Amino acid sequence: MAIIYGIISIDTILRLFNNWGSFWDDKVTAKDRFILERVAVFILIPLGVFFHEVGHALATLQVGGEVREFQWRVVWGYVIAVGNFLPVESWWIAFSGNLVSIALGFIAILAVPLVKKTVLKHLFYTFSQAQLVYSLVVYPIFSFTTSRGDWLTIYDLSIKPLAQITLGIHLVIVFALWLNSKNQWLLNFLNIPSLGKAESYIDEKIITQTKRLIIREFQVLDIEALAEILAKPEVMQFSSPTGALSHKQTMVKLQSFLDSYQKYGYGKYALIHRQSGRLIGYCGIAVEKIEGKLETELGYRLDSEFWAQGLATEAAKACLKYGFDKLNLDYVLGIVEPENKASIRVLEKVGMEFVKESTWCGKLVWIYKAIPSIDK
Repeated sequence: MAIIYGIISIDTILRLFNNWGSFWDDKVTAKDRFILERVAVFILIPLGVFFHEVGHALATLQVGGEVREFQWRVVWGYVIAVGNFLPVESWWIAFSGNLVSIALGFIAILAVPLVKKTVLKHLFYTFSQAQLVYSLVVYPIFSFTTSRGDWLTIYDLSIKPLAQITLGIHLVIVFALWLNSKNQWLLNFLNIPSLGKAESYIDEKIITQTKRLIIREFQVLDIEALAEILAKPEVMQFSSPTGALSHKQTMVKLQSFLDSYQKYGYGKYALIHRQSGRLIGYCGIAVEKIEGKLETELGYRLDSEFWAQGLATEAAKACLKYGFDKLNLDYVLGIVEPENKASIRVLEKVGMEFVKESTWCGKLVWIYKAIPSIDK
């Protein structure tokens, strides 16, 4: 675990180094958000673990004990404290490291309004949430499910009233974190640019809009909503070599979308349903290898809950128009399996014409084509 985490941490440092210019400018892009989330989780969290163990060591020395061994293994560590400790002193040694971890989360929140760089506001906020969840949810669950770790000592209810007071405060903070995950009240309170206000956050990455849809670039934070959609077998029935996607596979796909924006300037975009505000799928023009040649290809996939409402046609038409009017593409191809009658209807409704049969990813497909004059 520590080795894998360490490898990802090194990769994150390299990404940060290679993209420092764009990362440190005043505009926070989807790629910047991806990097800063990696920095928060794979660089700052390990530093938090280090200071967690330092907290244990200092508390041990404070109560007259000896630190026999100090270990830090990126995402975990331990301190071997030796001494004749009273129960309350043992409780304090166990609690001290966690107090440091929790304090780091709150310090990051307090730092948000003090910094001017937008990317730093994003970074401190992201780290604060990750740090508090790691400290107050993940680690306690680990302690009680494995019968190891500090929280077994912290919640020794015989140590009154410290254990009881800690439990009450713990529950209040976790409840506040849960509320924040639902309505993002802390974002609004901190007034983080392009993140605290949903409209401004989305506006800077909007590609185009229709009567019922907002079509924008994907963000790393879209992963959960996208994973839920792509995990449905009916959604992934066609044009997917693997069928329904796991959460990990969806992360890879989402990263490919973000990489496409950086490499080509366009790609598959998130479809936001205006009425519900939900992410309901994706649509866009991406670069795909077709018959051994890199081609621009129209692709779309919608949550089955929103099928048969004309939304795929609405999104495809808007993306084609964007491709021709804004990207100045000469043509766009569409790939569809002959059995996928619904998708064929969409391609035909947006003005694409059948070109030929071919094979793609080992399957028989029909290739359709659109040129600018169709939409003009």
